[in-house]
Amino acid sequence: MSAPAAHPRRRLALAVLAALLLLHLAAFGLYALRERQSQLLSLYLDARDQWKAGHHELAAREYREFLAARPGATWPVVLVRAFPDAASAWFALGRVEAERGAVDAALAAFRQSMALEASRGRREYRDLLLESGRGAALAAFARAELAQDPHSPLAAKDLGAALLATGDPAGASAAYLRALEDLPAYLAVHDPAMVDRLSSQEADLINLWSVARRLAGDRTGADLGCERLTRRAPPPAHVDRLCRAYLLADAGDPAGARAELAAYQPPAPEHQALADALAARLPR
Repeated sequence: MSAPAAHPRRRLALAVLAALLLLHLAAFGLYALRERQSQLLSLYLDARDQWKAGHHELAAREYREFLAARPGATWPVVLVRAFPDAASAWFALGRVEAERGAVDAALAAFRQSMALEASRGRREYRDLLLESGRGAALAAFARAELAQDPHSPLAAKDLGAALLATGDPAGASAAYLRALEDLPAYLAVHDPAMVDRLSSQEADLINLWSVARRLAGDRTGADLGCERLTRRAPPPAHVDRLCRAYLLADAGDPAGARAELAAYQPPAPEHQALADALAARLPR
C-alpha cells in the first residue's frame, strides 16, 4: 500500500528540483547579463572620457563597439542603472565624428539618432549640412519634414536657410514668412507664455526674413520688417542686430553696420554666413 504513494512524492521532488535548477539558471543568466551590461557601460563611459581628452578616433571606435553590442546585451531587460539608450550613443558618435571632420559618418550617426528619437541630433544634423556646404541636402530634409507636418516652423526655417545657402533669397524669404505664420500655433503648444510676446524665435525669424527680402531686392520690405522688430523689442534688448546691420549698410552707414556686427553673436551657421558676407563687403 505504501509503494504507490511514493510516486507522487517523487514527482513532487523532481518538480521542485527542476524549479530550483531553472531558478538557478535564470539567476546565473541575469548575473551574466548584468555583468555584460556593466562592461558595456564602462566602455561607453571610457568613450566619453576619450572624447573629452581629444582622442576622437578611439572614442568613435568605442562608441561603435558599444552600439554593435548593445542590442544583444539588453535583451530581455536592462539591469544596470543609467544604461545609455541607443539614441544617446548615436548622438554622441555623431558629435565625435563631426569634431574629427568625418562629415559623412557624423551625418549618418545623427540620422540614426533621429530615427530613434526625432529631436536627438536634429539641430546638429542641419547645422552640419550647412557648414559642409550641403544646402541642397538640407532643402530635401526640410521639405520631407514639411510633407509630414506642413505647419512646422522649424522645418520652414530650415528650408529658408537651405535656400539662402543655395542662392535663392526670394525662396528663402517665402520660407521664413511661412515659419513666422506657423510660429504662434507652435508656441501655443510648446511655450504658451510667449504667444502674445516677442519670442526669441520670432525675433530670429524676422531678422532672417528681413535680410532674405533685402538680398532678393526688396529693400523697402526689408527695412519695414527690421524697423518693426526694433520697435517691438523690449529695451535694452538688441534682437535686431543682424537685420539692422544690413539696413545700415544699405543706408550708407558702414561704421554703424560694423558696430552692429561686432556686437552680434550668430546662433547658427546661416547667421554666421550672413554676417560674414556683409562684413566682407563693408569698406574698411
